[in-house]
Amino acid sequence: MSKAPIEFFFDFASPYAYFAAQGLEEIAARHGRTVRWRPILLWTVLRSLGLPPPMESKAKGDYMRLDMDRSARFHGRRFRFPTNFPTSAHLPARAFYWLEAQDPEAAKAFARKAFTAFFVDDIDFKDAAAVAGIGVDETALKDEAATQALRAAGLEAESRGVYGSPFIFVDGEPFFGADRLPQIEWRLATAP
Repeated sequence: MSKAPIEFFFDFASPYAYFAAQGLEEIAARHGRTVRWRPILLWTVLRSLGLPPPMESKAKGDYMRLDMDRSARFHGRRFRFPTNFPTSAHLPARAFYWLEAQDPEAAKAFARKAFTAFFVDDIDFKDAAAVAGIGVDETALKDEAATQALRAAGLEAESRGVYGSPFIFVDGEPFFGADRLPQIEWRLATAP
C-alpha cells in the first residue's frame, strides 16, 4: 500500500474543514499516513466553476446553520457561529503558505489555531492584526510567494474537481465533506 500523504484541500472559513481536521489527522496516523494541508479560497474556486456560494440560498443557509451546530457536537468540537460569516480567509491562507515554506509542522499548528480563533474565539479573518496574533508576523500576510502558493493551490483544486471544503484525496480518490471521515478510515483499512 502506498504511504503517500492524504491531501486535505480546505478553506479556513469552512466550519466543515474545522470539524474534519483533527479527525483526519488521527485517521491518517492510525494508518501510517501524513496529511498535506492545502488551504484554498473556496469562493474563487466556486466562482471559476460557475457555482453559487453555499450560503447564498436561504433554504440551504438555514439548514447549514443547524447542521454546523449539530456537526460540531458530533465531532466533539467547540463551536460558535462566527460574526463575520461567510468571509474570505485569504489572510490566514497566506500566513499558512508563508509558514509552510519554512516549517510545514509550524504551518499545521498555525492552521489549527486559526480554526479555533475563527470558530471559537470569533476573530475577524479580514483583520490583519488579529490574524497575525494567531502566530505570524504581519509581513507574512502580504508575502508574494505565499500569495502565489495560495493561487497555485486554488488552480490545482479547480483542475482536480474540488468544489467544496473540505475536499480530501486518498491516493487520488476524492472524498467531500467532514461526514466522509468514516469512509476514509474504511478506505485506508481495506485498500489493497
